[in-house]
Amino acid sequence: MSRDLSTRSGFTRTDDGVELYWRSVGQGGPALVCCNGIGVGVSFWDYVVDRFADTHEVVVWDYRGHGRSTPNRPGMAVHIPRLARDLGLVCADAGLEQAIFLGHSMGSQVILERTRQAPEQVLGLVSVLGTFGHPLDTFGDLPVSRQLFDLLIQLSRSFPRAFDYFGSTLVAQPWAFDASKLLKLVDGDRIRRDDLRQYLHHLAGGISLAFFFDMAESMGEHTARDILHTIEAPALVIAGEFDSFTPPRLARELADSLAGSRLVMLDGASHAGLLEQPALMNEAISQFLREIEARG
Repeated sequence: MSRDLSTRSGFTRTDDGVELYWRSVGQGGPALVCCNGIGVGVSFWDYVVDRFADTHEVVVWDYRGHGRSTPNRPGMAVHIPRLARDLGLVCADAGLEQAIFLGHSMGSQVILERTRQAPEQVLGLVSVLGTFGHPLDTFGDLPVSRQLFDLLIQLSRSFPRAFDYFGSTLVAQPWAFDASKLLKLVDGDRIRRDDLRQYLHHLAGGISLAFFFDMAESMGEHTARDILHTIEAPALVIAGEFDSFTPPRLARELADSLAGSRLVMLDGASHAGLLEQPALMNEAISQFLREIEARG
C-alpha cells in the first residue's frame, strides 16, 4: 500500500493483564473491524485494508497469544466469550462506539459472540468462511471429525515440545505450499505463494501448536446458534465452494438463520478464499456496505 493513508496503532491492556495489538488504517465510517481465524496474523486482511481504507477506517488486531499481542502463557483464557470481550476493548481503545465486524473462520464465532454481548455496537456482520459454532464437529463433514481433533488435542498436551517441533517443522518446509495445493487445502491456481507463506510463517514461528489446539478446543465448545434468531444487524455470509474446514452447508444454515442476511458463494474457493478471490470477496463487501448506507 503506497497511498498516504491515516494510520494509528496501539496496545490495549485487558482486565487480566494481556496486551492486544491493533492497527487502524484509513478514515471514514462506518469503521470495519476485522477478526482473524485461529493461528492467523493480520496480513490475512491486507486485501480488505487495501480495498477499503480510502473510504473507511479499517482496524485489524491480534488475538491474545498471536502476533504482536502478549504471547501465550499458562492459564491464559482463550474461550470465545473472552476473545469477544477483547474485541470490545480494542474498539474502545480505537475510539469506535459502533462498527461493522468482519470475521474469518473462528472470527465468525467471535463477532457473533460480540453481538450477544453488545448488540448496540454492531452495525453489520460479515462472516467469511466461518460458522456459528462447534466447528470441530463438522470439519470436512467427516463423521469422526471431533474424535480426531480430541486425539490431536490430547497428543499436543501430552507431548507439547515434540508436537511443536514436528508441527512447526512441517509447515515451515518450502514444499508446504505444494502439499497444501495437492491436498486441496487451498486453491493453488488462485492463491499467491507469498500470501500462503505469510500464514505458514506465522503458524510456524508465531504460536505453539499446543496453544493452537487449546484454542481449537475452546472454539469447538462454543456456539452462537441460540442467538441467531435475535440478531437484527444486517449480515453478509461468504462461503467457499470447496471449503473443507467449514463446509458450505454451514454457511447456508447461518445465512438462513439471520434475518435479512445474504449469502455469497465463492466458486472453487477453499478456506483461504479471502486470499484466493479477494476481488470477488471485496466486491461482495462493497455491495453490502452500500446496502447498509442506503438504509441510513
